[in-house]
Amino acid sequence: NSYNSQKLNIESNFSMLSSRINFPNFLTLSRLFFSTTILPVFLVFFLPYNLFWLNCVLAAFFGVISFTDFLDGYLARRFNQETDLGKVLDPIADKFLLYATLLSLVYIHKIYFYFAIILIGREFFIAGLREAGGVMGVYLPVSYLGKLKTTFQNIFLLIAIANPYQDLGIKSWFNINQWIFMWVSILASLFSAYIYYNNFLKNYSLSLSKNLSKKEDD
Repeated sequence: NSYNSQKLNIESNFSMLSSRINFPNFLTLSRLFFSTTILPVFLVFFLPYNLFWLNCVLAAFFGVISFTDFLDGYLARRFNQETDLGKVLDPIADKFLLYATLLSLVYIHKIYFYFAIILIGREFFIAGLREAGGVMGVYLPVSYLGKLKTTFQNIFLLIAIANPYQDLGIKSWFNINQWIFMWVSILASLFSAYIYYNNFLKNYSLSLSKNLSKKEDD
């Protein structure tokens, strides 16, 4: 009896999970899968050949994966398919895509390691703020600047993957564009982190004042 009840519970939980995996969630899961398995392997093993056509293929592959970040959210809102599962998986998939791409490019010496530390460190900082906000009951909404940062960041990574002329320095427009978008990404990352931190402090102060006023009323 206990075995049958456990089996029924597992089957019911699986059916509930399956019902929540709509097409937008499928896109998110696909991004998570490709970001952690196929993309870093392709970058590490094929980019060192530094063939322009091959670099462009890999850049296009990265572009398609990163585009699902926009597409899953758009479809979920457009067709009213937003789920709690999607809200949890989406930022996880985004971070895996960023981390895997940056670490792969650092490993094959396509980008300088310290730039990757700044971009990854910013994500950990924001994740920490959100975790603290969840514990303290402080809401921290996604900012427009944060979305803009992601756009610049993806353009920078696209150029870095496609760029076959990194040894030429400023003689190549590929390198100039890569450096421009890299610095724009870093500045947008740091400034958006500052905005998030300020919003966290403001919302935390409001939450404290509300709690104090409730205690005074009691």
